[in-house]
Amino acid sequence: MTAKNSRAVRPRRAAAAAAGLAVAGLLAGCSGQPGAAAVVDGEEISASELQDTVAEIGPFLQGSSPLSVLTVLVQTPAVDRVAAEYGVAASNEDADALLDQLAAQSGMADASFGKGARAVARFSLEITALQALPNASEALVQLTEEVADADLEISPRYAEVVGENEIVAPVRDWLVAPGDSSGG
Repeated sequence: MTAKNSRAVRPRRAAAAAAGLAVAGLLAGCSGQPGAAAVVDGEEISASELQDTVAEIGPFLQGSSPLSVLTVLVQTPAVDRVAAEYGVAASNEDADALLDQLAAQSGMADASFGKGARAVARFSLEITALQALPNASEALVQLTEEVADADLEISPRYAEVVGENEIVAPVRDWLVAPGDSSGG
């Protein structure tokens, strides 16, 4: 290869490398934060936090799927704000007490819980308290508006965002079941 040819190859290699990095960035999940399951108003919910939370609360709460837990974690900041405004905010101690009670009822008194499990417990306590308010409909409308106004990014690995920040299961129409002749 001559010196002239090697110089012509460098831009092509650089372009190929840049294209590879761009594709990797798209596949990484949330645009600004690789490893994030979601980013809500600039605060990251990491994939490991989501997985840990599902594992921690799964034995106590039926239907604790990554999608349902992610939905709760994404909505928790709005629920916390609205619950505080209406005077029914739950403390971390309240959340810990609920988690300890659930663990004891399940015969798992030595269970330990992380930040995500505590947030799910706080969410549960606060939603219950908001629904019990005499002006619950007003509080829930405000909550719905706050959730809709959140700056939200979700990794396509976990969910899709539709409408006014509604979180739904991702559509994976590129997956084809064995024997399905209608695909690709």
